[in-house]
Amino acid sequence: MLPDTIASNQAYTAKRLDEMRSALANQLHGSAFCVVVTGSFGRHEASEQSDLDYFIIGREVDRDLAPHRDVSEILGAMVTKKAAVNGPFSSYVPAEELVNRIGLDGDTNSITTRRLLFLLECEWLYNEVGKRAFFDELIANYVTETVTRESIARFLVNDVIRYYRTISVDFEIKTREGDASKAWAPRRLKLVFSRKMLYFGGIIAAAETAGRDYIGKRAKLSELLQLPPITRVQTVFGDKSLPALELYDRFLRELSDPDVRKRLEKVGPNDRSDTELRSLLDAGKQFSRELIKLMNDRYGPDHPIHEALLM
Repeated sequence: MLPDTIASNQAYTAKRLDEMRSALANQLHGSAFCVVVTGSFGRHEASEQSDLDYFIIGREVDRDLAPHRDVSEILGAMVTKKAAVNGPFSSYVPAEELVNRIGLDGDTNSITTRRLLFLLECEWLYNEVGKRAFFDELIANYVTETVTRESIARFLVNDVIRYYRTISVDFEIKTREGDASKAWAPRRLKLVFSRKMLYFGGIIAAAETAGRDYIGKRAKLSELLQLPPITRVQTVFGDKSLPALELYDRFLRELSDPDVRKRLEKVGPNDRSDTELRSLLDAGKQFSRELIKLMNDRYGPDHPIHEALLM
């Protein structure tokens, strides 16, 4: 049985996703593009405090067919908080960029962000079939025919690690430079909880591909990565995941509370001893310990995931 806040947020998310899907289906036509959402809605953790991080995916040749205004008006009328202007969301993403531009100079922060969020915490809002096709195309790029049965989806592991470390480094630099575009304490807590859950969910999906041929690896990744991160953790670890999920539930409960969130939004990087923040950060440390315990209990010392995380 899920902790209360997680269960409540999942029910809220499911209801809102159904409403958005229906609204878009009534207005949009064609299969040349899909609309997807990431963030708390993609993770099935949304609440009234959540913003909507969506983007449109299609082929470069079909860019002019993308109904930006219609999507913006429909979704904008359904949520209070909008995606950041000039951010990686609310835009058109060519599938060629999303699927093929992995690594090297062309793989900018925005492209990496869209790709990994699409892979690790994404739900469709319009054209489920199209979303799934792009999703499986991306997985096939991570797991080629040359990957051996003894290995895991190591290319994916490396990209997940790179993304998680990049957002950690970027957070530190933004803090030093005094970036005030978003409140510091909630961002710090998201790094400790939701970003860590995102990272962990990608790592365990790759770990589960051990002992399978490349077709089996693709199928297992497709199966697990279509699930929201919390459901993915439950699927892999069962009831053993409950201690970690109880701690995650506290994080969601606190940030879903308007009064608590308002107080935390006033806490800056020079107020790290704030009692409320300190208590949540301590819970975040215990959350890490619980995730490590899950990993070590399921994957023995000879499992290839351990070497992949180190080397």
